[in-house]
Amino acid sequence: MLEVRNISKSFSGIQVLDDVTLDVRRGEVHALVGENGAGKSTLMNIVSGVVPPDSGQILWDNRPVRLEGPRQAQAMGISFVHQELALVPPLSVAENVFLGRHPATKGFVNFREMHGATQRVLSDLGREIDPRRRVSELSLAEKQLVEIARAVAFESRLIIMDEPTAPLAEHDAAALFRSIRLLRARGVGLIYISHRLKEIFEIADRVSVLRDGRHVSTQPTEEVSHQTLVRAMIGTDLKEQLGSSAAGSTQFDEALRIQGSINLTLRRGEIVGLAGLAGAGRTHLLEWLFGARGTRAADVFVHGRRARLCTPLDAVRNGFALVPDDRKTKGLILGASVLWNMALASGRSRFFIHRSHEKQAAQQWIRALRINVAGLNKPAVYLSGGAQQKVVLAKWLLAGARVFLLDEPTRGIDVRAKAEISDIIRTLAGDGAAVLLASSELEELMALADRIIVMHRGRIAGELTRAEATEEQIMHLATGGAY
Repeated sequence: MLEVRNISKSFSGIQVLDDVTLDVRRGEVHALVGENGAGKSTLMNIVSGVVPPDSGQILWDNRPVRLEGPRQAQAMGISFVHQELALVPPLSVAENVFLGRHPATKGFVNFREMHGATQRVLSDLGREIDPRRRVSELSLAEKQLVEIARAVAFESRLIIMDEPTAPLAEHDAAALFRSIRLLRARGVGLIYISHRLKEIFEIADRVSVLRDGRHVSTQPTEEVSHQTLVRAMIGTDLKEQLGSSAAGSTQFDEALRIQGSINLTLRRGEIVGLAGLAGAGRTHLLEWLFGARGTRAADVFVHGRRARLCTPLDAVRNGFALVPDDRKTKGLILGASVLWNMALASGRSRFFIHRSHEKQAAQQWIRALRINVAGLNKPAVYLSGGAQQKVVLAKWLLAGARVFLLDEPTRGIDVRAKAEISDIIRTLAGDGAAVLLASSELEELMALADRIIVMHRGRIAGELTRAEATEEQIMHLATGGAY
C-alpha cells in the first residue's frame, strides 16, 4: 500500500532522517518504535503531507506521489490520529466525525444523515456511542474512538496512530485493540507508534525500529524478543529495570495517613501503587491530597500530625510533591526556561534567591537525574518527554519534598527514559521518601510497588501485597469484584 524509499530530512542543518526505507501492507498493523528523537514523528509528518522530504520517494499503490499537504494525503486515504486529540469539545460526536465536510441538503446540514452515518461507523468499530452526545461529556477512551471514527468516515485506507493508548487505562486499551483488529480485518493498514512495548507484541504484525534518524530493522513481531527490540532502539543492552525488585527499604515511620471516606496509610521508604480503570478516582485522590481538588470527608495526617491541605501551597509546606498526569498543562510552564521551572516550587521569593546558588542546585539535579538539556536557559517546550518529566521531578527535589504523589510518571516517554525514571522512583524510596504511584500500566505497578491499592468508582476496592498482586486479581477488583 505505502512505501517510503530513501527518505532524508534535516531541520536547521540537523539531520533528522537519513535514508529511511520501509513499507506498509494492506490489512497490517505495522508498529514504528524508537526513542524520542529517533525520527518517528518526522517520518509520519512526511507520509501525511505535513512536511516535504529533502530527498527520497513516496509510493502509494506502487505509484510515486508528491504530497503537497495534509488535504492531499487525506484525499488519497491517509489519516493521522495524533497523540494530542484534535476534537472540538462543545460539538457533538457526529459533528466532530464530519467536521469540515458535513453532509448537506439544499445548503443545510443534513443532521439525520450525519447522525446515521456516525452511528454506522461507531457500530462497525464495535462501540455504541450516541452521535448526539457532546464530546466534552466523553471519557478519554471514547474520545480516542471518535478520532478513529473520523478517520474511518474519511474512508481512510491507511491510519497512523501516535501513542493512542498513552491516556488510556489497560481496560480501555483492550477496547481500542478490538477496534484496530476490526479495521485490520477490513483491509485497512495501520502504522502504530508506541513506547509501550508490551502492546506492540499484542497488536502488531511487523515492527520497524528507527534510531538516530536511521532505519535499523523491520521484522515480523513474532520473530523478535522484547530484549532484542530494546537493544535495536537504543544501540546497547538496557538493564531490564522494570523487572527489578521494589525499593524494599520500607520503614515503620508513618508519612501519610488518610481517615474517612478513604482510609490509606503510606510509610517512609515505601512505594504504594494506585490501580484502577479510567475514572476510578486515582487522579482525583492525588490532586485532592495536593490541595488542588475540592474537599473530601476525610482527615489527613502527615508524619503523625493532622494537616490541613486546602491549597497546593499547604501541600508544599508539608513536604508534598505532585507529578501530574499531564506534564505539559499541569506540571510545566513550557515557554519558561528549565531553570525557572526547576525553581518554581522552592518556596522562596526570587528577590531573595542568590542566582548562582539556584543555578548550582539545578545543575546538580540535572547531573543526578541525567537530564539531557542543552542549557538551563532553554525553554522546557523543546525538551523530550522524558527530559520534561525529569524536570518536573527535579522541581520537587529542589524544594526538598518527602511525600511524592506520582500520576502516570512514565506516560508517553521512551523505553530508556521510562527505565531511568523507574530507577529514580526506587532511589527516592530507598532514601526514605514516601511514594504514592498511580499508573495505568499494571506491569509497572507490580514491578515498582510494595503494595497496590485498587480503586473503583472513587473508593478503595481492595489492597494487595506485592506477592499477592497479579494482573487478573487487580482487574477483578478494578471492575467491582469482591475483595
